[in-house]
Amino acid sequence: MKIKSYIHKLIWLLPLVALMACSDDFLEKAPNDALDPTKIDATKVEELRNAIYREISGTDLVFQEGYADNGYSRNWWDSNGALVQTNAVSGSENFGYGDWNHYGDKGNTYARIRTCNMLVEKLAEFDIDEELAEKLIAESRMLRAWLYMELTLYYGDVAIVTDINAEYPDGLARNSESEVRTWILQELDDAAEILPESNDKGKFNKAMAYALKARAAYYFGDYAAAAEAARYVIDRGGYSLFYAGELSDTEQKDADYFRGLVDFDALGIDEEAFISGIFNYRNVWHTDYNSEAIISKEYLSTEDHGDFNRVTSFLSPNLSEKQAWNTIAPLQDLVDDYWLADGQTEAIVPDKDTRAANYNSLRDEVSSIQEGADPNDPNDNLTFSEAVATIADQLASRPYMAEFLNRDSRLYASIIFPFSSVNTYFDGNYQEYNYSINNYGQTGFVWRKMSGGDDLVSVWGDWYHMSGSDFHVIRLAEMLLIYAEAHTQTDGYDGTVVTELNKLRMRCGMPDVPTGLGKEQALDFIRKERRIELAGEGFRYFDIRLYEDDARNGGYKGQQAASVVMQGQSYDPQGNPSALKVWDPRLLLMPIPTASRDKNPLLDQNTGYN
Repeated sequence: MKIKSYIHKLIWLLPLVALMACSDDFLEKAPNDALDPTKIDATKVEELRNAIYREISGTDLVFQEGYADNGYSRNWWDSNGALVQTNAVSGSENFGYGDWNHYGDKGNTYARIRTCNMLVEKLAEFDIDEELAEKLIAESRMLRAWLYMELTLYYGDVAIVTDINAEYPDGLARNSESEVRTWILQELDDAAEILPESNDKGKFNKAMAYALKARAAYYFGDYAAAAEAARYVIDRGGYSLFYAGELSDTEQKDADYFRGLVDFDALGIDEEAFISGIFNYRNVWHTDYNSEAIISKEYLSTEDHGDFNRVTSFLSPNLSEKQAWNTIAPLQDLVDDYWLADGQTEAIVPDKDTRAANYNSLRDEVSSIQEGADPNDPNDNLTFSEAVATIADQLASRPYMAEFLNRDSRLYASIIFPFSSVNTYFDGNYQEYNYSINNYGQTGFVWRKMSGGDDLVSVWGDWYHMSGSDFHVIRLAEMLLIYAEAHTQTDGYDGTVVTELNKLRMRCGMPDVPTGLGKEQALDFIRKERRIELAGEGFRYFDIRLYEDDARNGGYKGQQAASVVMQGQSYDPQGNPSALKVWDPRLLLMPIPTASRDKNPLLDQNTGYN
């Protein structure tokens, strides 16, 4: 990968980070001795700038899928996911308000904001080019607005602080939600006015600012602003949806498997477009600086600057020669929600007991094949994958596999399901699931689209893999979906919406979207399309709360709202319990951490929490 190494060379950032780490929740008390301004001078401009970009979140965002009905994060030490999912969250947890306490959750967002404030304030004192200073300030303000967007989506009211020298001996009250969100959108407008159309590689530009504004305005329920900002990115950003090109040998083997699951002739679907579409969509996540990536978290395949999650957190043990724990796994709920291959019909799924019976029947068949001609001779036994291979051309006729026939190409691209071909990781491999081993995820499924990497390196005593594949935090597909929903909210479901949605369908080889939908019917359709297209990327928790919130959802909750989808126990294919989903209105916001309130007496608590 051709990445400017200064983005990742953090060694020279350590003294600066150490200074910032001492801020100790700078919004909650006077930051006495938190930072010595005399130690920050013009020689550190590039260090400060790169510290800004280091704060962009990466694959840890996937853990947010475990807050809702897309994923299951079973380990408390990885994420707060299970606590949110079951309505057990309390002031003991934090989501960026206080100090970091889980691998897959936010760290101290206030310390990150302070990094932005330092650059904004100190540049005025430095003897550097005025135009450069103005650009760097705009970059800092953009990231600061991004961080505040995350805070207000978690907590509603939050304090706006832009002065590194401010002291609050009596504490600091929160600004109102509406004030914060108005300020965020204005900050992004101001940044967009200053930022160039083309910036240094990996650095914010004008279209990126508008992309972030589109996301913020969408989540704030300002649909006119969201549609306008997304339209700018679509028309003037210079981005296009990614197409993968020719398949590799291992991809071709998986493609042959998928061909056996779809009746192309009966459905009138272009077989080659559909198969290519699977890999067009999946390989977005395995191509750095591709045409669709707007903002990415950049990694290098090194021990210090690589991505731990793509193998260890996303894969199960049978899919990696190194440690793999599948600590954030897709749920059956998500699998069930993918369209059929016509792109508009919902799948008919069996009940829990029927599914378990079907699954166990196929598993028993494979086990009997594994025993070989002589059950008493271990050398005559077959591996799971070898056994499945003997009936690969018959799998489509097995009752359990009926759930995976004629489905949306993005299901095949996104999720590894039991008995599916997974040549990507091991030649001739079929997915085996073992509920009794926690590291198989306890849902039955594994992320396909974001897992693995093209340039893995062995680390930490050769026990683990690091990946250098970048994680695309904002991509063009999100802008198309934001525009589609926001425009439908303001002007209705018309030809411009259909045009943008069909771009996504063409890329993944699926039929065009339906036309002539009424507003509410269209909103349900677009929101489901959003769930499918953005699955695993960390949006679902914020999406279902938006649809639930009468102040933001445009007057329509619909089929994807939190109170509709967060209902009851989820199960794996064998009928074993996985995630428990519980909804309560208090979950529209998270609780202010008790530790933060102890430090700042002016921090009131959000409704529904002690």
